[in-house]
Amino acid sequence: MILYNVTVNLAPEIEQDWLQWVQKEHIPAMLATQKFVSAQLVKVYDEQQMATGSYAVQYKAESAMLLNAYLKEDAPRLRQQTKKRFGDQLLAFRTFLNILAEHK
Repeated sequence: MILYNVTVNLAPEIEQDWLQWVQKEHIPAMLATQKFVSAQLVKVYDEQQMATGSYAVQYKAESAMLLNAYLKEDAPRLRQQTKKRFGDQLLAFRTFLNILAEHK
């Protein structure tokens, strides 16, 4: 499994609008690509457990091949939609993690 992590730093004035949009529109659009099996939205806190203006959305893909297909076929369109809606009011950075083991 591959975890595609998108961490977003938001301007305070768009935080509530972004939260609604990401949950009602963007995450469903990402899952509709059928490249991911699940997604989770998390709030980022600093070491003192103070809330920051940052969130991470983590998408789980069954293989690197599916993630690469998403990056080639879907990412440009979905990133453009985000840019069109929020402009420069957010900064996103992406990481790719290979899940070696999961313990429950």
